[in-house]
Amino acid sequence: MKICYFSCSSIYGGVEKIVVDSLNEISKYYECALIVPNGCRYKDKVSSNVKIVEYKSYDKRYNPFLYLEVFNVIKNYDIVHTHGAKATQITYLLNKISSFIHVATKHNTRKGKIFNKIKNVISVSSEVAKTITQPSKVLYFGIQKSENLVFEKNKIFTILAVGRLDPIKGFDKLIEQVSKLEFDFRLNIIGEGSQKLKLEKLIIDNKLEKKVSLLGFKKNIPEYLASSHLQVISSLTEGLPLTLLEGIMNSSVIISTPVGGIVEVLDKDYLVKIEDFSTKISEIYNNYENICQDFKSKHEHFKEKFDFNDYSKNLIEYYKGCINAKTL
Repeated sequence: MKICYFSCSSIYGGVEKIVVDSLNEISKYYECALIVPNGCRYKDKVSSNVKIVEYKSYDKRYNPFLYLEVFNVIKNYDIVHTHGAKATQITYLLNKISSFIHVATKHNTRKGKIFNKIKNVISVSSEVAKTITQPSKVLYFGIQKSENLVFEKNKIFTILAVGRLDPIKGFDKLIEQVSKLEFDFRLNIIGEGSQKLKLEKLIIDNKLEKKVSLLGFKKNIPEYLASSHLQVISSLTEGLPLTLLEGIMNSSVIISTPVGGIVEVLDKDYLVKIEDFSTKISEIYNNYENICQDFKSKHEHFKEKFDFNDYSKNLIEYYKGCINAKTL
């Protein structure tokens, strides 16, 4: 079985981590390749077992030179697994002239009509699956567990948010909410993105320079989660964010907006409208130990559900099932 992944993203975020971790595991057993844009920023995270192909053509959906570059690679593989609408659309059209098996993963609940045309679709959550008109395979991603990860909490009540600095993550609304808090706190936001300057101005306008920090990209997310008191997810829309799964493994308490697959994981007591974040955070601060115990009792079982080894085994079995179905 020869497997090729294709992504049109060059930045490293949650989706790209799924691509990298999946390939690094699968390539232990099968021949694998990864097609990415020229100058991809995360290729150094990919195993040496994986052949990396950086396309050089202008990155537009209907650029014939891009299609030719991609086709010259994927025609040599049994399975082509795409992540993202653009890569999926390009591969869908190329599949009409080549007989490889096309698998596509849908990562969010936003519109993506192209996924309705693909026979083999993986959805990252049941909520995402509802946005596709045909049946898809719901496959929750898994996290590699950090053994014995124990860190002392910061002395000041620390709130952590993780994600790209993009309007869809709701960090502007989160900053407005924490400006209402009446106790000493720190909010750390890990991530990079186009909204950085706007968020920096919002921090200054609310006189939060000593309380809110944009930390940029960080490798050791589990350590930040473990040493913070509270993890918040303020997204306006989501599929099933990787930061939630990392939080289930490492955070003491998580609250989130009730979006996407998050509602399949967090108990209703920890699903909060963004305009109520300040009230909920204050409630957690004032009753922290009891709420930590409650959160743990309601979510501990998910640590087994989101096991990376189970995920990778299920993914390989899915590929084998696609091949068997084609040969029937």
